[in-house]
Amino acid sequence: MKDNELKNEDMKRLITIVLVALLALPAFSQELSKQEQKQLEKQLKKEQKAEEMAQTAKVVTAMVEYQRFVLEAYSLKDKRGNTVNVSSNINFVAADSLQGVIQVGSNTYIGRNGVGGTTVEGEISNYKYTLHEKSGSYNMTYVLSTPVGTYDVRLTVYPDSRASADVSSTTWGGRLTYSGYLVPVGASRVYKGMSL
Repeated sequence: MKDNELKNEDMKRLITIVLVALLALPAFSQELSKQEQKQLEKQLKKEQKAEEMAQTAKVVTAMVEYQRFVLEAYSLKDKRGNTVNVSSNINFVAADSLQGVIQVGSNTYIGRNGVGGTTVEGEISNYKYTLHEKSGSYNMTYVLSTPVGTYDVRLTVYPDSRASADVSSTTWGGRLTYSGYLVPVGASRVYKGMSL
């Protein structure tokens, strides 16, 4: 009798263990699938970001090669190293084939150009660029000849479109560094003031 009772209890325990294991198995497999799903989403985001970066790098290359771009600046730095944050829609360096514009603006003043600063435009000459294979960045140089003076422009642009431009004037001897992003001429949202 006792053996039968023990066998029944052992059987009940075994059935309980098997039932618990069977009930836990789907929960465990769902947990795995959630984890796998997160990994898959992470991988897809990574691939999408890499594809976007590759596309941006192609656009940067086209802007450099065709000499058609706008550096929309979010900060300006003078030759003493003083930096100020600025509005990118009124502070820019632009090249459209053989024509170029350099503008400084301010939201608090009217200025000579109507946007709180100075705007010069003229003809681009001696445009050259070099590609740094390792980083994928470009260095560009050109001369902008305007009615009020000549400007040497030296730009560096990275594959993600971050860019900086050192603009120096042979007329007034100053230098200004624009930091921002290079965007295609057609996609630019800058406002050009009145030229000198």
